Amino acid sequence: MSQMKLFENNNPDSNEKGIHPMNQILEEFSLENFGRDMYHQMRKLLPGIMRGHARVNALCTLLLVNKKLIFRTQFSEIHINCKTEKPISVCFHLTDILEVLKNDRNKVLNFKILPGNLKINNRTISCGTELLKKSEIKAMVKEGPVALDLDYSKTDLLKDESKLYYLENGRGTFSRNQMMNDAQKIEKLLKKYNVKFHEVFNLITSKMKDS
Repeated sequence: MSQMKLFENNNPDSNEKGIHPMNQILEEFSLENFGRDMYHQMRKLLPGIMRGHARVNALCTLLLVNKKLIFRTQFSEIHINCKTEKPISVCFHLTDILEVLKNDRNKVLNFKILPGNLKINNRTISCGTELLKKSEIKAMVKEGPVALDLDYSKTDLLKDESKLYYLENGRGTFSRNQMMNDAQKIEKLLKKYNVKFHEVFNLITSKMKDS
């Protein structure tokens, strides 16, 4: 998946205003937070993460697409309607954003996405940021456990993680969980080659038949 140049000066006035590329706001939006609503929504992602020390380093991806925000961990996902148009992927530690949201009592949360940083009101957490093409963000959305084809009108959106698949030309039966875990391991191994999870997972599933 190609990555667009994050540090390219896309604002013709930025030089005049002295805006450093690292301080460029790629996108900003606001969410209501009555009664720490966002914190309780984000906690729904915890069941999709292994217990123990793994939770500390558990990654969460925020996808901005089709006027929706998708917050995703490995096997869990929530979505929130939001007026945003720019396709962006932001990756950060789930524990970081939970800590920020837990201590924020404001009724409105103002999010600002910058290269390498996610600002929520007056707090900042480190993140990885990618500006994407619409086709790329759509491919990422499709790999999720819930956000299939950007269609949230379905009632049976959750995929059965224990569902079994078998090899088309060979022996072996594998669950969706196994396939996703293996894809994640391969993605980490091939990270230096810019190989993405969905590319690996799609390759694995292309060799399978639904049992």
